[in-house]
Amino acid sequence: AAQPLQGFPPMLAVPLMALAAAGAGAAWIGAVGALRAYRGVNETIASLLMSYIAIALSNHLIEGLLRDAGSLNKPSTWPIGEAFAVGPMPGLEVHWGLGIGVLACLAAYGLTERTTIGFAARIAGGNVRAAQIQGLPVGRLVVGFTALGGACAALAGFFEVAAVHGNANASLNAGFGYTGILVAFLARHNPLAILPVAFLLGGIEASNGLIQRRMQLPDATVLVLEGLLFLVVLVSETLYGRFKLFSPHLWAEKRGAAS
Repeated sequence: AAQPLQGFPPMLAVPLMALAAAGAGAAWIGAVGALRAYRGVNETIASLLMSYIAIALSNHLIEGLLRDAGSLNKPSTWPIGEAFAVGPMPGLEVHWGLGIGVLACLAAYGLTERTTIGFAARIAGGNVRAAQIQGLPVGRLVVGFTALGGACAALAGFFEVAAVHGNANASLNAGFGYTGILVAFLARHNPLAILPVAFLLGGIEASNGLIQRRMQLPDATVLVLEGLLFLVVLVSETLYGRFKLFSPHLWAEKRGAAS
């Protein structure tokens, strides 16, 4: 989106670039919501499969139609230019993607926990049959909220290009989406809990190079650790409430007896 906006003032061009990215992400993941709402396709599986298509299309455009002829060793698109680059936040060495991410989590919490449409979406996500009995527009809720999630993910990609790389290349496929699935599971889909969990897993992934240098471990160590975290979450969800040891009532009784 940067090339057609050459000549525009940066204060106008950068928001337009962000809106273009958000619109593309909303349309792409909104299609996943439509598959879930109207065809019964699992949204997690559908989004993973759609991501493979998106990666293939992105690589095709980067290495073909949108390729910069000067990028010989590493195919990439034309640079967006210094004027359109997103700089760091004042007083920090971190770009504005962090601030926008925090604001997005706060806005998501307000939407889902403090509005009627958020309450309706939680009902539709937790029990579709109950939502249909209440007369809620399940299809529109599912499509709308998945599109909103896709827009947020696309904004993350926008900041990766505009604040980090300066152009689109194969390095954008870093697997952040798979980490995002783990973050959502660990945070139990709570927008406020996403903030500390995302910082935790981000720190773990950032320690990848340090683990190789200091501990002489392979680079797959971080992936193994994240996989173990995911397995622990799945096992805890399975055992929760099934055995007396994992029963919430048992721990409530113990806390009452201790007090």
